[in-house]
Amino acid sequence: MPDFAPNVTPRYRLKYFVAGRTHSIMMRAPRDSTLPDIVSHGQGYLGGLFTALASFLFDDLAFISADAALTDSDLFFPCAVPTAVAGAITPATLSKQDSITHITFSGRGASGSKVNLHVYGMALDPDVLPPNVSNDFVILSSELSVIDDAVTHLNSALPLAVAIDNSVPIYAARVTVKINDFWLRQVRKGL
Repeated sequence: MPDFAPNVTPRYRLKYFVAGRTHSIMMRAPRDSTLPDIVSHGQGYLGGLFTALASFLFDDLAFISADAALTDSDLFFPCAVPTAVAGAITPATLSKQDSITHITFSGRGASGSKVNLHVYGMALDPDVLPPNVSNDFVILSSELSVIDDAVTHLNSALPLAVAIDNSVPIYAARVTVKINDFWLRQVRKGL
């Protein structure tokens, strides 16, 4: 499989605040999409993902800013964020672990390129998981309907998003749960 430059497809990047920290998530739009299409696709795709996950997101979730870059460009232009999504979990007992744990949706494009989307701010402490979810740091769509809804959205909202090779990805019916290594080092430093 050939190597691709990071800017080979247009990108929509969303910065958000949740569980007391700021994170970002990025999706790729089909090659040669116009700026209005990139923004529209990004709002629908990422907004729909957060909407599907809302019942397990902390309620301090806020979309801070968004920007988009055209095909073969490294210049990002400020643009509109998705419609606000209200998380349902009150972070009264929010731990540092909660704020640095993310879930990863993984998929592959039709030509074999990998696609990963990381979402932070989920109330999925590995030691306190919903009923019927095993403690193996993998949550199957069949174990949790929220994950099923999110995977269904990602797979049905296509071709709003593409893999880096400009092919339509298919996401696996599962997510992985992991503490982020960068944020873990920051927590250990007291940040």
